[in-house]
Amino acid sequence: MDDACAALTLEQLPVLPRRSPDAHKGQFGHVFVLGGAPGMGGALALAATAAYRVGAGLVTAVGHPAAVPYLAAELPEATWWDWPASFAALPNHATLAVGPGLGQGLAAHDMLREMGQLSCPQVWDADALNILARFGPSLLRSEAIRLFTPHPGEAARLLGLDNSAAIQANRLGAIQALQSRYGGYWVLKGQHSLLRGEGGCCYCPWGNPGMATGGSGDVLTGLLAGLLAQGLPPHEALLFGVSLHALAGDRAARQLGPESLLAGDILNAVPYVLQELKSLDV
Repeated sequence: MDDACAALTLEQLPVLPRRSPDAHKGQFGHVFVLGGAPGMGGALALAATAAYRVGAGLVTAVGHPAAVPYLAAELPEATWWDWPASFAALPNHATLAVGPGLGQGLAAHDMLREMGQLSCPQVWDADALNILARFGPSLLRSEAIRLFTPHPGEAARLLGLDNSAAIQANRLGAIQALQSRYGGYWVLKGQHSLLRGEGGCCYCPWGNPGMATGGSGDVLTGLLAGLLAQGLPPHEALLFGVSLHALAGDRAARQLGPESLLAGDILNAVPYVLQELKSLDV
């Protein structure tokens, strides 16, 4: 790893605020997860569940009606909006997770145009990034807090490159170019995922090859949105969310082996890793 990009340590991770005995759900934010095109309702359910598991007070899934059975089976605690939806009525404390299973149809394009004008905190992943690559930075018209979570292929498209080889050859240069072009806070996913927000670049030393499985990124998106919803500053949410995701993946891989790892296994490990981090008082 480049000398200018240091490894994260447990001591650098922020601490989730302790909850008051008289806390209520409205104090911990409301995450809206936009995704769930036909055939991809599982991605929406994973992201929505992750937002709840990391502590969000309320979660609303916004998807194609075909995705309702996925959410009903996996997360009865969540509420639901059909899309295409208008987001003019979002509550003031809303946080958006945009992209899990979204697809790239006309409805998705129209909703992303609206997303780019909203001022609430946002996490962009998956097809949201592919649509952003098509429009370029002009899609992002507001000054909202945004976290972006591309894998190398999506990063290549965002930078107008033909394939991911150039990204992999210079990952540090790539994440710097992404932030320069689009602003915001970034994780470039992969072995030793790179993070760039405030104060330069660092990398996550945790994670394993078993996490290279469908839905893993959707879990990360939900975790990041849930942390933003609770009021963590974006740089802290980025560091904590990426680390929590990787540590949960490592815990699950120790139990199941990397070959058998599913995204749901990473998600199921999240509460245990949260408790372990609390016991370390980091």
